[in-house]
Amino acid sequence: SPSALPRRRRKQVVSLLLPPITAGQSLNDSSSGFLLCTAGRLRYAAIASVALHYFFSPEEKNEKSHDEMMETLTGSSRPFQYIGDLDPSEPQPWPEEEEDWHALHETLVKRVEESDASSSNQVKDHLPQLVFYGDSITEGWNGTSFGNLPGQHRMWTTGEDESIRDVFANAFGDKSDWGERALKPPLVLGISGSRTYDFIWRVVNGEFPVSSLLNKEGAIDNNRDDDVFPIEQLERIYILLMGTNNLGGGMLPEPTLKGMDAAGRTILQLHEKHFPNTPAAMLFSELLPRKDDFRAIKMCPPRCKNVDTLEPFQSFMPAIKKVNRALPNLLDGLREDFKNSRIILLSANNVTSEIGASKQNGNTMHSYTPVINCGHEMFAFDDIDELDVYMPDRLHPNAKGYKLWSHCLQKGLDVIMSR
Repeated sequence: SPSALPRRRRKQVVSLLLPPITAGQSLNDSSSGFLLCTAGRLRYAAIASVALHYFFSPEEKNEKSHDEMMETLTGSSRPFQYIGDLDPSEPQPWPEEEEDWHALHETLVKRVEESDASSSNQVKDHLPQLVFYGDSITEGWNGTSFGNLPGQHRMWTTGEDESIRDVFANAFGDKSDWGERALKPPLVLGISGSRTYDFIWRVVNGEFPVSSLLNKEGAIDNNRDDDVFPIEQLERIYILLMGTNNLGGGMLPEPTLKGMDAAGRTILQLHEKHFPNTPAAMLFSELLPRKDDFRAIKMCPPRCKNVDTLEPFQSFMPAIKKVNRALPNLLDGLREDFKNSRIILLSANNVTSEIGASKQNGNTMHSYTPVINCGHEMFAFDDIDELDVYMPDRLHPNAKGYKLWSHCLQKGLDVIMSR
């Protein structure tokens, strides 16, 4: 009986039952896909029905907090790496020894190249191609982390990866109305652990689609009404979620905002370079709530609330709230510098927004809602038990969480496409 084994021995037995998925193995590798899926399901089943049961006795479960149990399960996650002294806006890839990161980047570049080489869907009532940019939460739409099934610290259950891919297909992919009418299938360009500086490097090194999707019978009419956004000429919508890993690496809110601004600007600048005089659109997401407090505590030292006493931060939430409060002004700056764009902020606030005019410096810009307040659809839960239903590791959504979040994204897309 596993329960009769010493705790350390129990972990060793479970490890033997779960063959690891190594870097370089991918669900996209046809030669190993079946074995990986089988191993992944064994891993998920073990996490759901074995890990917590065998790692912790009923008495230990009562004594231990969720964070303490999470900390025990994070052996398959990456260790804390302090990045607080790096320039968040200076493009920089991960070190060469991070082979899985570079391998996934190369895979994403190939996906972009294949998308660019494919023909566009010239239907009458076409919709723009969706390009999802981000970190592990964006990559999670594929049901992967670094191109592989996520480790046990994600706390997904059996078949969670398939369920998430199905949510995506029904909301944005080939099972959705958007997918049927889109000029091209969506691109999901996320890599787990990405910070703003390596994201910028990724985008300028191949993770940006450059093919024109519409017959250019027309660049934008210079005589058109400036208050009318040329929806019919919109080819792509960029969906960006980036920045939480800056904070998770010990970076302060101010430089994190600098990096987020640079990330958004990089995408819009590349759009202007490759598609001059054509409209751009972006859904720019606030940082999602994260309650993996044990990671905030482990940042000290060097990132401490009080360096002299080595008092750690107890939560990421104060930093996240500070970043999110600054984003409306940050996006006003993007709108001012990229006037031929429609940029929507997705917010976790609960205040109801209605379509209206975005104003800046007293001048009315394009008539659309600049902020979509999604509330619970961006995981703004006061009850931590309710959050655990949608984010079991308190950082990454599960299938229920992705379905909930998809409603917020769809609201943003509706506003972008409003006339």
